Amino acid sequence: MNLLQAWTAALALAALAACGKEPDLASGNLPAVGRGPTTATLLRVPREGGLARLYRVPGLDASSWKMQDKLPPLERVVGADPEQGLVYCLDRKRNVVGIDLETHRVRTYTEQVQNAFVGPDGSLFTIDTGEVVTQLVRRTPVRFRSKLQGTPQELNATMSGSVLARVSGKKPGLEVLGPDQAPTTTTIAEGDMTQTLWGDLVAVAGPGGVTVYQTQGKEKPRTLDVDGAKAVMFSPSGHRLYVVRETGTLVIFDRYSWDKLDEVDLPGPAVALRGDLYGQWVLIRPAIGDSAWVFDVGRNHLVGAAPARWEGGLPQVVSPNTLLTRQGDRLVALDLGAKDFARRGAIDESTEDLFIPLAWHPAQDEPVPAESDSASLAAAADSTRGATVYLQVSSSQNPAWADELSQRLRAAGLPASVLKPTRSDEPHRVVLGPYPTREQAEEAGRKIGMPSFVVTTQDQATP
Repeated sequence: MNLLQAWTAALALAALAACGKEPDLASGNLPAVGRGPTTATLLRVPREGGLARLYRVPGLDASSWKMQDKLPPLERVVGADPEQGLVYCLDRKRNVVGIDLETHRVRTYTEQVQNAFVGPDGSLFTIDTGEVVTQLVRRTPVRFRSKLQGTPQELNATMSGSVLARVSGKKPGLEVLGPDQAPTTTTIAEGDMTQTLWGDLVAVAGPGGVTVYQTQGKEKPRTLDVDGAKAVMFSPSGHRLYVVRETGTLVIFDRYSWDKLDEVDLPGPAVALRGDLYGQWVLIRPAIGDSAWVFDVGRNHLVGAAPARWEGGLPQVVSPNTLLTRQGDRLVALDLGAKDFARRGAIDESTEDLFIPLAWHPAQDEPVPAESDSASLAAAADSTRGATVYLQVSSSQNPAWADELSQRLRAAGLPASVLKPTRSDEPHRVVLGPYPTREQAEEAGRKIGMPSFVVTTQDQATP
């Protein structure tokens, strides 16, 4: 097994970065965000134009960070690249404008686009009126050689920089397009669609079951026998596939063996699924009512129903235990780890504004509280001759998952290990290393070609 195959099989470490049809994109107020270690802040963007504001998570107290430039009236927020410190928005003239979080300024990146979305690594993708795709890589535009062949209805990106587009037109289906790759189109079933982060698999839910397609390769589609499948979702790591039936059942499959792992009865019919960046929670939308059934993955248990109004990107888990949702004209943060999902903070009179969670906080702001396991990092460093620098590639509340992933990576020749948590609410972190310096760790991260970030005992969550 080579390194690329090992990563493909073992890792997909961030949430699905997905955009729906343009009307859904326009109404979403928590768009896809590039992968980061944890959500530190929440950016509030005025829909009618003006100054963006920043709030700390989980308390939602105001930050001292201030914008210098005003935004124009906006159609929607596109997404964020926390590594570059950029937040992208689509204005009402169809221009992509970016908020530079470090300089507090606004600038226009692309004009007159048909669509725009952010991939799981934070890269910006735009599609012009001629169906030409351009990717912004570290602020440098890369124009795809081939055009999309159909009209995109859903747009996703992979960690390898390819676009997966569900298209209509003369050849409806799933179109795969890379910067130097001619487009290929596969006929796919109708229904709710999801993909792994790496983009090697796409799954579609339908009345007759779930159909799984390879986006690269020649294997025939696989059908999973799940009657009345309504919604489908891969876990962030890609190890599991979640399916909800209209009749009220959550079915869990192993992504590699396709064995059914569990079948959980729900309080009633369900119509949608939503996960988090950490693989810790699954939110299930009931067919009736304003709530979200909360499934704790680590405990394999349905823990309750949180009040939630499903609109755009809400509700959404924005840190390991914090759920953002609407309550009247307020945006509230609920603690999923507390009894009765206690409120941790709120932002009043926020109905007309857009929000995006960020794995970023200003250097000059007051310290941002963060749930960390720095003690376990320090202990691990002491056991490795004083080296303190690691690459974190995954985290999970399930120790068996973390150990399995670590074993897969070691089998592929990578120096993987698991940093054990010191508190019950902390995850098991899968890391590579240790490395003598941060620069060597960053170089290793670039070579593996998959999402990772540097952690040290002094700076344990640097994206």
